[in-house]
Amino acid sequence: MSKGKSNTGDVEWSVDTRVRPLVYGYLRLDLLEGSEVAACHAQLEAFARQHGYEFAAVFHESSPQTWSVPHAFAELVHACRRSGTHVVVTLAGHLSGMAMSRICLLDFLAARGNAHLMELPA
Repeated sequence: MSKGKSNTGDVEWSVDTRVRPLVYGYLRLDLLEGSEVAACHAQLEAFARQHGYEFAAVFHESSPQTWSVPHAFAELVHACRRSGTHVVVTLAGHLSGMAMSRICLLDFLAARGNAHLMELPA
């Protein structure tokens, strides 16, 4: 606990100078039942906490994915670039089976978002 002065007298506050890096999540809603979404969010958040990340948000991809780069994925890449986030976490299979191949999506994330993907077991 540190002590400081304010215009109303001495004030005590705790100072934590550690900044945890941000992580975003990505989920395809067409692969989940409605009741599974909250549990998947919790799984992604728990992973972030256990590995020292600050969980920022989850980007949800609706179906059908008709864009060459899926809309929510493009928004995710933009958010990574804007915020300086270098890690995205998802569940296994959530980057597969779309109009654009998984490897192209990973390359797009790396080149445009300066980030990489970590897949958790589904």
